[in-house]
Amino acid sequence: MIVAMKRLTLVGIREEEPAILKALQKAGAVELISLGDHDDGESARKLGEASERIARLSDSLSAIRPYAKKPGVLAPERQESLEKLQGDVALAEQTHQKIQAILEERKGLLARREKNAAAYAALLPWQELSTPIEKLKDGKHTKVFLGLVDGAGETALLQNESLAAEFYGVPGNRGALLVCHKEDARQTAAFLKTINWTDVTLPELSGTPEEAMLALEREDMALEKRLIELETELSAFGVSAPVLENAADALRVEQEGMSAETQLEKGAVVFHLEGWVREDEVEKVEKAVAAVTDAYYSEYRDPLPEENPPTVLQNDKFNTPFEFLIDLYSLPDPRGIDATPYMTPFYIILFGIMLSDTGYGLVLALGAWLLLKLKKPTGGMKGLATILLWGGVSTMVWGVLVGSFFGLDFDAIFGTKDMFPLLIDPTANPVGMLLFCLLLGVIHLCAGHLIKMKMCLEEKDWQSAVFDNLSWVLILMGLVLAAMPVAAGFFDPPLRLGWFTALHLNTVGLVLALLGMAMVVLFKGRDKKNPISRLASGFGGIYNITSYVSDILSYARLLALGIATGYLAMVFNTLCSMLMGGGSLIGKIVGFLIAVVLLVALHLFSVAINTLGSFVHCARLQYVEFFGKFYEAGGKAFRPLKYRTRHVQISK
Repeated sequence: MIVAMKRLTLVGIREEEPAILKALQKAGAVELISLGDHDDGESARKLGEASERIARLSDSLSAIRPYAKKPGVLAPERQESLEKLQGDVALAEQTHQKIQAILEERKGLLARREKNAAAYAALLPWQELSTPIEKLKDGKHTKVFLGLVDGAGETALLQNESLAAEFYGVPGNRGALLVCHKEDARQTAAFLKTINWTDVTLPELSGTPEEAMLALEREDMALEKRLIELETELSAFGVSAPVLENAADALRVEQEGMSAETQLEKGAVVFHLEGWVREDEVEKVEKAVAAVTDAYYSEYRDPLPEENPPTVLQNDKFNTPFEFLIDLYSLPDPRGIDATPYMTPFYIILFGIMLSDTGYGLVLALGAWLLLKLKKPTGGMKGLATILLWGGVSTMVWGVLVGSFFGLDFDAIFGTKDMFPLLIDPTANPVGMLLFCLLLGVIHLCAGHLIKMKMCLEEKDWQSAVFDNLSWVLILMGLVLAAMPVAAGFFDPPLRLGWFTALHLNTVGLVLALLGMAMVVLFKGRDKKNPISRLASGFGGIYNITSYVSDILSYARLLALGIATGYLAMVFNTLCSMLMGGGSLIGKIVGFLIAVVLLVALHLFSVAINTLGSFVHCARLQYVEFFGKFYEAGGKAFRPLKYRTRHVQISK
């Protein structure tokens, strides 16, 4: 159901504002409504500082994360008290400063190493040069040119009698040292532009290039040694990861409270806040505020027609996990209906048909159960795991009904014959299975219309309930009954109805369908006074049967995914059985071992990919076909002021 909401108005003394906000945040039951921009700049500054502190701690946490102890995949989420989180802030700040000092030094060393690498690469072509780098300067009467030149350019330089040239490095892209009189410098520069010449500036190092390169190698060795030392120092902070996580979450809690301050209206003496509260948590809010002060005024009222309160869903233990699917789609309008309890049984049934293998269902259910018991997830992850658990149970049931266990039928496993009767065999009788899936689709769509009828009757709109919804239930179910005598022959073995029963089913079905069509034709345009327009609107409504045909055919995906799962498992089994047929004893043993590994890997892959397909396509049938008949989306999530953390759960 959708929980009723109350609009809260609270006025308190300005000096007691921080304490009241902390009490409300601890209660986690009030979603504040912004009353405009009443920030004097101080709150924005505090928010900015808190964000920066969180970002700094997150940077340090990312740096030491590779060295921190990693919890097991199924390890439960860590829980700490708020006092513990707040108590770790000072220690975390000190740890952050030490980590940042290491990171800054490492950053400088890495930059130095990159600079040395560039210098080494620049000196490499000049390794044979015997002149110290610091002496490669212009003289009183001479001009020095350093550059790289190709083979053709080298020939041109050798033919220039006004230049003294020396060449170093490998041919084709050699280093060239040119010396000319200063009077010829301009002419030489112009000449160099006519050949493939690239000016070179050697790094400002001492000694010959070879000596400078050796010095760079020695420096790089020292840099590498220091980098290893820094990495060791950084790894020692791996144990500090929980402290940084605690502090970051403590700051997030503090930031949430600061953000709440910007949504209040503040005066010199009092402050004013507005918010939404669940009707069943009004007393909880009152107790939280009263525990802080008795100098306040509060009022709770129902939402006005023009107001749009948040939507909160509340269901029993069985249906609550399936609220996760509603969140993935869109929350219902706060004045609409909660579809969760109506969707849940259909989702479980349709999911099982799509996967329809007892072995796969067993693996899925067991994996989801272990996740729930060991990991103890919360929120959406808990909902998803529970959905998969029920989906696995449904898959096991349908796997028995269609006779599939990891792609094998039960008679083949137990060496029996016709010991396990099947509801229907989709591989031997796909048409019968298709008709069964389409029948489920009709039932699903009719259930949507019946829910809409209930909503209309609650609003005392009996005409919409009967003429717009019951009429289509009669049409769809009537056509199903009329088609039953023909469809019965496609089942294996055929359903024996008898000519008398078949005649009655056909007659009753046609009567119901014609009655429903008459209701649509006569009353679809009941708001129109002109009888011709009214009938035209009615006949136009009958045309909607084409969209229902499209909706019903969508349920063919139940057959498609179910058969895909079965055939994929059968192919895996066939391939691996071929590996077990080696000629020699060693070949059989090796083939058996490889086949076992492949069977496990391939079937696990099939479970994963087919579970994903079943989850998505089953959700689509709910969102498009089922919800399209009655669901009114548009609700917004309830986001109360509370403790919001990323790494730790706050224990209360």
